Amino acid sequence: MRQFDVQGHRGARGRRPENTLPAFEYAIALGVTTLELDTGISADGVVVVCHNPVIHPDLCIDGCGDRLPNFPSLYLKDLTLEEIQSFDCGSLNPNPKLFPQQIAVPGAIIPTLQQVFDLAEARNPQIRYNIESKVNPLHPEEAYSPKEFAEKLVVLIEQNQLTERAMIQSFDWRVLHRVKQLNPTIQTAALIVHHVRGHSTLRSPKGGASPFLADFDFQDFQGNLAALLQATGYIDVYSPNFETLLPESPDFIQSVQELHAAGFPIIPWTVNHPALMHQLIHLGVDGLITDFPDRLLQLLEEKGF
Repeated sequence: MRQFDVQGHRGARGRRPENTLPAFEYAIALGVTTLELDTGISADGVVVVCHNPVIHPDLCIDGCGDRLPNFPSLYLKDLTLEEIQSFDCGSLNPNPKLFPQQIAVPGAIIPTLQQVFDLAEARNPQIRYNIESKVNPLHPEEAYSPKEFAEKLVVLIEQNQLTERAMIQSFDWRVLHRVKQLNPTIQTAALIVHHVRGHSTLRSPKGGASPFLADFDFQDFQGNLAALLQATGYIDVYSPNFETLLPESPDFIQSVQELHAAGFPIIPWTVNHPALMHQLIHLGVDGLITDFPDRLLQLLEEKGF
């Protein structure tokens, strides 16, 4: 029976506040194989674990317990680590309808990536990491550059001797290119989002090549995504929104079989419903990113994995 990669999205967002140490601790205790997380960089150059480029008012409150204003935005790149860690990011549930069973952890802070490594290695020295660099080429002013992101992540991974267990993922493929230049042994995962009637990182909103794909233009490959991934020379894993893998979906791009034949493991995101988990496992994906790793682990146990 093949090994299946259970990736806890932002730790276990469905059960604990996202990207906090309690979320990662919970996911490790469940038995995930991989912690999926997001990173930003503080004004003083420290890599922190946070999905948004800002301290989000739906996720965090200030040290006095007061809600944060929507404007002006508090960008991570403009705040020191001390300032970032002064916020309580464990008391609010940003979406009670989606995550009714999320348990609040008042006082939980935005951790550094090093703090996550320290916690996880103490709990499970075999745990893997899927680390996203939150870079948006449409809004470069919001964060550090792709080059700086890649360099800081690679240094931390090397310092912690995690080159065999840490993977770097990004929607901005310039990050992945730089990672491979710095250390070819670190795995890279190409993130994409593609909706026919909505946002897609495969096309430019202004026409022409997408800024997310570095120097590549998807149109040059006649819809063959596997050929595009191969052409880069620096991508190891393919990580799309799950709809792109479902033949019945209008967002479908290419089959799991074709992508596998080209040599790419496939880890789609973010899959929360057991029926979809079952369908994607049946299609042959290599792992799933989910807010509810407990559901996925239970399903895999029932299937005999």
